[in-house]
Amino acid sequence: MNRQQLRGAILLLSFLLMSVTFVYFSPYGMMIGLVNGVIAAAFIFWIVIFALTLFIGRAFCGYICPMGAEQEIADRVLKTDLRVVPYLRYLKYLLAIIWVGGAVFLAAAAGRLVPDPLYGIGTGLPPWTAPLYLFFYGMTLGVFVLVLILGRRGMCNYFCPMSVGFIAISALKNRLRIPSLHLEAEKENCIRCKKCTAACPMSLPVQEMVENDRMQEPECILCGNCTGACPKNVLHLAWKWN
Repeated sequence: MNRQQLRGAILLLSFLLMSVTFVYFSPYGMMIGLVNGVIAAAFIFWIVIFALTLFIGRAFCGYICPMGAEQEIADRVLKTDLRVVPYLRYLKYLLAIIWVGGAVFLAAAAGRLVPDPLYGIGTGLPPWTAPLYLFFYGMTLGVFVLVLILGRRGMCNYFCPMSVGFIAISALKNRLRIPSLHLEAEKENCIRCKKCTAACPMSLPVQEMVENDRMQEPECILCGNCTGACPKNVLHLAWKWN
């Protein structure tokens, strides 16, 4: 099993388990905990994931995120390129501000927060009622529709507020050259076939990145698709910086 087969298997498993993990590890679960004055598992989960981003970059987006998994599954069916809508690029930043502002407001309103990693495991969170089912499956359908309208990983590119945190932390660790997972290229071997660009699920101009020595792109999810697509082995993932 090669890297992409392993990545595909992990993403498929993540997608299939989404109905189980949605309440307990989603931003929804975190907000419900804050409403009740609790630092829930979801809050701790995201703190840990953001901290790990200093060392693994946006690998969570490329290998584990169930929303990313659904988008890649949809892309295999629809095979649509990303539609470039410049003004939508700022939407995820606005959503991130609203989300962080909401979390701060709820935490302040709750007063004292009590850490409880087991909150919601069992009876702490609302059960799967009809409205929650509608929200969950509506969101699932909505992600598919986004890929249909906007193309591959349209949600990641335009709507995901969590990606803003990953982008900021990835940019920081790249700038500080913290030993971490990142993409490197041997520019002199590039034949400009652009197979790397075509393979990128985030629709990044990978060949141009190689040509311009601009490999530290914080939007890169480090999936490794480009490394497998390159016929000259120009691209590779590394931990140490050259």
